[in-house]
Amino acid sequence: MRGASSGGTGWVLDAEKGHVVTNAHVAINDESFTIGTFDGKTGTATRVGYHREMRPDLALVQTDLDGLSEFSIGDESTLRAGDPLLTIGHPGRYGDWVMSIGRYDSYRSVSDWILSTVPTSQGNSGGPLFTPDGDVVGVISGTTRSGETEDYSKSNELYAEFPEIRELTTGNPVTTLMDSVNEWLE
Repeated sequence: MRGASSGGTGWVLDAEKGHVVTNAHVAINDESFTIGTFDGKTGTATRVGYHREMRPDLALVQTDLDGLSEFSIGDESTLRAGDPLLTIGHPGRYGDWVMSIGRYDSYRSVSDWILSTVPTSQGNSGGPLFTPDGDVVGVISGTTRSGETEDYSKSNELYAEFPEIRELTTGNPVTTLMDSVNEWLE
């Protein structure tokens, strides 16, 4: 998903209505976007709603594309420390569609963040955070990055165990997303 001034990842919440979720920081400076799907279709989208203050960091756009497939919505309250989680997105210059796997770490109520060890990079913003069953439990928004970090997305090493992660990926819970969507569509 790309606007005139920014880009990121999005995912289909409602295929019939063409509703696509992304981050507020992806959608804040643009009202229209170009969208490319996993199967190579391209179309346009218009911003429906977003949080100007980027708290929570969520936005909804509506596309004109037909034949979309949506993800199912999960329940983040069922997550336990160590549960596997995945994301798929566009991590900068590393590839068009990259899937990453990590583990659920915790929920930070002060910031309303799901924290995980799923490796992400600039461009993953707005992507789904989902369980191995395909249920979306959050929306990727950033990292708790501090200091030097290792970029696992460019590594040629094959890991037999999850590498030690010094930063955590942040994401807003899907219940926060659904509350926002309901507000925007009233």
